[in-house]
Amino acid sequence: MSSPSPSVAEALTHYRELRRFLTRKLGNGTDADDIAQSSFEQLLLSVQRKLDVAIESPRALLFRIAHNLCIDHHRRQQTASNWATQHGAAQARQAAPAADYVVAQRQVIERVVAQLMSLPRVRREVFILFRAYGMSRAEIAAQLGIQESTVAKHVVRAALDCSRVFAELQAELLEHVEPAGGYVDFDQQPSGRDA
Repeated sequence: MSSPSPSVAEALTHYRELRRFLTRKLGNGTDADDIAQSSFEQLLLSVQRKLDVAIESPRALLFRIAHNLCIDHHRRQQTASNWATQHGAAQARQAAPAADYVVAQRQVIERVVAQLMSLPRVRREVFILFRAYGMSRAEIAAQLGIQESTVAKHVVRAALDCSRVFAELQAELLEHVEPAGGYVDFDQQPSGRDA
């Protein structure tokens, strides 16, 4: 490994001073360490690019690089903060569902739970183990002491029973939703007109 150039070697003697400067400027030791390291990396790259040019004051160049990196760091933080503020408010508005939506979802859950509770005990257990706990048919059969084909039949029958509830809920939902332009009954004639 080759020894660092005289400019880099001189700059290395100012590490503690640079770190204190950055810690005061940023108020954060971790960010100060990151920017100090990046400053030395950029100084080294600068020296490597300009092998034939002597740097008059490596300390001044090092502190100028660090100062510029602090400005970039502040801009990135400001951009991230602005983005979070703008998008955070929009997400908060979107995250809070309307009260009628919450009520409707609770009703759906209550109906599904009622349907599950109305299933025969073994069918309900099989369905819950399969859907909620993700157990395989073989695992359920072993746990409940029944045939794997029986497990498959219970899963299918429970799914059919629950799908009926969802079909009923969908039909009820469609009854309560009007077309975008309002409901038009073509069977009724407008009043005051002759047929």
